[in-house]
Amino acid sequence: MSINKKMVGFIFCASIVTLVFSLAATLSFKIVFCDVGQGAATLLQMGTYQALIDTGPDARVLSCIGKHIPFFDHAIETVIISHNQKDHNGGLQALHIKYTIGHVYGPLPRPSFFRPDQYTEVSSPISLSYGKTAITISKASQSSNINDSANVVSIKTPHETIFLTSDINGVELKNILPPQTTILEVPHHGSKYGLYPDSLDLALPTLAVISVGKKNTYGHPSKEALAILKAKKIKIWRTDLQGELVVDLK
Repeated sequence: MSINKKMVGFIFCASIVTLVFSLAATLSFKIVFCDVGQGAATLLQMGTYQALIDTGPDARVLSCIGKHIPFFDHAIETVIISHNQKDHNGGLQALHIKYTIGHVYGPLPRPSFFRPDQYTEVSSPISLSYGKTAITISKASQSSNINDSANVVSIKTPHETIFLTSDINGVELKNILPPQTTILEVPHHGSKYGLYPDSLDLALPTLAVISVGKKNTYGHPSKEALAILKAKKIKIWRTDLQGELVVDLK
C-alpha cells in the first residue's frame, strides 16, 4: 500500500473516531463539578446546550469545559455568577475570550466586556428551561453580606434536583433548601458556618458535593460540616480528594 493510501486510511479512521466521540458528546446529559482549586465552577451539559454556574478563580475552568463539550462547540449558552468574589467569578474573562457566551445572569456591576443586553442582574427569581430540565436562579436573601445574598441555583431534571449554594450560610440554607433536593453543593466549600445540624431539616440529599481546593488555607471542609453529613449518612464527594466530579443525569 502506498504512503498516500495509508495516509488516507488514517485520516478516514481518525474522522470516524472523532465523529463517534462528537455524537456521544451531543447526547450527554450530565453535571460536572470542576476541579478549579479553592473555588467553584459547575458545568451543566445537555447535548449541545451548556450552562456554567460560576467560573472558579482563573482560567483552569477552560480545561474542565474542554473535556466535556464537543470540540466543534464554541458557545456557552448560559453563564450564572453567584457573587463577585474571585473564587467564583475569576475565570469569567478567560471564558469570554475563548467561548461565545449567550447570556449571563449575575450581580451588579456588569463586567465591561459584556453588552448590556447580554447581562441580566438577578434581582428576583429567574426561571429557564431546556427540554424537561428547569433552572431557577434566585438571591438567597436580601442580606448586605455578599456571601449570604449570593445567587443560588436549583436544577430540576426528570430524576434529580440539584441545589447549588455558592457561599451562603447554614441559616439561609435551612430557609431556602428545596425539599426534593437529591444533590447538594455544600455551602461555602464546607465552611463550618455553611452547614448546621438543622440546615437539612427541609430535605435529605443522597449526595453532597464539596468544591474545595487541596490543602487550602481556610481549613475547608470543616470537621463540623463533615460530621453533620456523615451523621445523616449522606454520601460525600470532594474535588480536593477526587478531582473533577461527574454525575450522569440520564
